Amino acid sequence: MTANLYKFLFFHKDSYIGHVIHLLIPTFGIPTNVNHMNTATMLYRSQWNTLTEAEAIRLLQEITNSWFQGFSIKKFEKFGRFEQKIFSAILDFQGTEFVFVPGDTVTLGLDQVNFSGENLANILEIFDGNETAMNEYFHTALSPVRTVTIPPMLVERIPRETGWFEVAADDPRLADFDSFPETMAAVQASERENYTYTVNESYRVKRRGSNISIQLYEGMDYDKFVASVVATGFRIPTEDEWEYLAGGGSRTLYPWGNQLDYTKKYHHFETGHPKEEPYFLDMPNHFGLVIANNPYHSEILMDSEYFLRGGDGGCAICGGGGLDLGYFPAATYARDPNIFDEDMAYKDQITGEYNYYRRILHIPANLPGNR
Repeated sequence: MTANLYKFLFFHKDSYIGHVIHLLIPTFGIPTNVNHMNTATMLYRSQWNTLTEAEAIRLLQEITNSWFQGFSIKKFEKFGRFEQKIFSAILDFQGTEFVFVPGDTVTLGLDQVNFSGENLANILEIFDGNETAMNEYFHTALSPVRTVTIPPMLVERIPRETGWFEVAADDPRLADFDSFPETMAAVQASERENYTYTVNESYRVKRRGSNISIQLYEGMDYDKFVASVVATGFRIPTEDEWEYLAGGGSRTLYPWGNQLDYTKKYHHFETGHPKEEPYFLDMPNHFGLVIANNPYHSEILMDSEYFLRGGDGGCAICGGGGLDLGYFPAATYARDPNIFDEDMAYKDQITGEYNYYRRILHIPANLPGNR
């Protein structure tokens, strides 16, 4: 645990977790029938999945109560999707939801993708029927096969925008924009319940029902952005951690397999689907996370060569890749080599409309009950 994290989330063994916990569990402490085990070991999937729900609840309560001041457990929930499942806790930190994700030793990455059926036919058509060119393209865009150990952690459920911060309507910086008074008046007069007016990398006005908020934009380079997150006591995932969070160690391109399901509703491919139908990838995954759900959105990573994952800003879709190639950047093991393009200089301004981030906290090995 870093010095910054100790400052931000200092040890406090008697913090109050919430009425729900007291109703569910009248006592504190590591589960009595597993207290002979190393507590940290129990937070890895092979052991975690052997615990009863009552044992898991008591252990998560002890960890939250002892190590993470400012967090409270909202509820416990079973998450299951794509033939993986986990019993976990949804925690609140200053109005934002986190989930507990157990650690594991897993194999990540792929050597090749075995497309088939309509999916294969559609992709081959994009490559003018040249299967060799298609295979070379995907081979260079896949992360390598490797075995890694991922620590248990608390993970923010939904990624956050970058670059935008909220200000008051009378903030003096808004006077720099001649168009702001007219924009504000237009949003106020609008009958639309959900309305966002954005002036690129300047300001935006958002209306949600009767509530109107104003945001200004501040660009940051990669190093400054990562440092700003770490300074708060949090981290953002590494590439290994991100792949684990997205796929759980699955040995296929997507968590469910190598083919896209054409019956589902995807962002930017809504035609033929009812408005009220949920987006297939917006639903929480096996860890309770919304992740890799929109190829227009990339997540910023730290301590990794590939510092953006989960999207390409929509380049493949805009380039005519359709659903099959357009959603490849959101695949668990898909990399985008274009992030190293010197002309694009992605790291010079990592914040913006297409780049998001997700905060995490590693759970330390020296937990109560460890030997």
